[in-house]
Amino acid sequence: MDWDYQYRIDVTPWDKGAPAPPLLEWIKANPGTLSGSILIPGSGAGHDVRALASLTKCSPIIGLDVSEPATRLAVSFPTVGVETYQTADLFNLPAHHQNTYDWIWEHTCFCAINPDMRDTYVAAVHGALKPGGQLLAVFYLNPYDDEHPRGEGPPYGTSVEELKERFENSGKFKVDESYVPGQAYGGREGLEQVMRMTRLN
Repeated sequence: MDWDYQYRIDVTPWDKGAPAPPLLEWIKANPGTLSGSILIPGSGAGHDVRALASLTKCSPIIGLDVSEPATRLAVSFPTVGVETYQTADLFNLPAHHQNTYDWIWEHTCFCAINPDMRDTYVAAVHGALKPGGQLLAVFYLNPYDDEHPRGEGPPYGTSVEELKERFENSGKFKVDESYVPGQAYGGREGLEQVMRMTRLN
């Protein structure tokens, strides 16, 4: 996918114009839990970044996207807190992002990459977190419909079994929390899984 092109022509169907409902649900259910530094890879227009800036005490809050047009779009919105945005490749992060973050929020990045890159993704987020840091994620298990046949993407589907295999069996993470969120964008009800994981070693 040519992400720059999609943003330049303003064809971004993944952008729902609002923060991910499972993120808002989790923050409400776990007040004060999110603190310290947080990285949001694949942050796009920054809706989740701004929600984290307005609803938590995290600092710094960094939205990261591989697409410069996406970053320009994100910074065009009014700042609500300490959030900032950077253009960088999650799979080739500069050294100052390594072993740096207390939290990572994952939403739509994992499902957007080619499934062949998923183990590389696991290694990348593991490397960006501090030891003991937390990965909080909502994974799109089943994005397939008449417009998106199974096996084609993005978005690419996954399963709870695959997620446990890639994250836990790698020895890099321990899954602490896993559930189907009660809140979702319209059309995604029951098709997502929230997971919170701790970085090991």
